[in-house]
Amino acid sequence: MRYIGHLDLLKYFQRAIKRARVPIAYSTGFNPHQLMSFATPLPLGMGSTSEFVDIRLETPMECEELKNALNAQMSLGMELTEVRRMAEGEDTGAALLRAADHIITLDRKLENADEMLKSLENDAEWLIEKVGKKKKVREVDIRPMVYELRAENAESGENTKLFARIATGSDQNLKVDLMLEYMYKKWGFEFDYLKIKVTRTGLYKKEESGEFTLL
Repeated sequence: MRYIGHLDLLKYFQRAIKRARVPIAYSTGFNPHQLMSFATPLPLGMGSTSEFVDIRLETPMECEELKNALNAQMSLGMELTEVRRMAEGEDTGAALLRAADHIITLDRKLENADEMLKSLENDAEWLIEKVGKKKKVREVDIRPMVYELRAENAESGENTKLFARIATGSDQNLKVDLMLEYMYKKWGFEFDYLKIKVTRTGLYKKEESGEFTLL
């Protein structure tokens, strides 16, 4: 399921909702569409255990009834784990989202992973090149968008696993592959993102105190 693109995933949910006979609300106008939005698109090839989708219904349903009805239409690898009713005026996940957690399984075993990560902390800037509008290339410092980065415990003989909490959402959005490409370049390794496994494990909003809390 991780190889289904975001637009196809959207169609997948639209069809599941129709098959489950969920009374979803539709937009008005010449081309009505289901009122549904994901907190953020999931990059192609990335797995996840923590995605959010907001839907608006024409008539109320019990949360457990809605979850069971949709799960009966889902394929292996796709499951709704919780459904809750949003409060009146509550912001959507897309509006609240500010950060995301990832578990990254590298394509190699780093014998001194902690020391290698500490060497990156000494860099005041992590500069990468991004291609913008009209193919204009500019340098961007991604260091402020990496909130936490550490090595995870792995079984003997396994490739190194990293935990990364990075900026995600409409305000700032750092792609995992750009961060990893910078790290591999600094370490002098050949970079092939297709050989690296990434799973998104948490989506966060940011409180007024500056603390990140799960959506």
